[in-house]
Amino acid sequence: MSESVVVYVPDLGQGVSFYQALGLALEELLPEREALLAPGEGPLLLLRPGAGGLERGPQRPRPEGKGFARLRLEEGRLVFLVEDLAHERLRLAKYGLAFLEAGDHLLLFDPGENPLLVREG
Repeated sequence: MSESVVVYVPDLGQGVSFYQALGLALEELLPEREALLAPGEGPLLLLRPGAGGLERGPQRPRPEGKGFARLRLEEGRLVFLVEDLAHERLRLAKYGLAFLEAGDHLLLFDPGENPLLVREG
């Protein structure tokens, strides 16, 4: 069983697209209810419709597939760990994801206005 993080987004489709662009793999989609996304390592991400917010989620079986991103939950924020921040800047720009540069990390907001950091790690 794996830890999961619940992230609320107003539009499930936009949320799924956003997190897939960040390197998570869509494992399960229940339209209008929830979507389960898996990183390369770290907690599973469970998207649910609703006003923005994050909370710890239920334990779930780890799916066989997984994305290439590494994910952490730190101080109530999602943190994506990457090998090369310069490369990640280019990749995010390619997908049209807006971000702010803040020293040694990038700050993004998902479709639910939930903040997340991208940093080397």
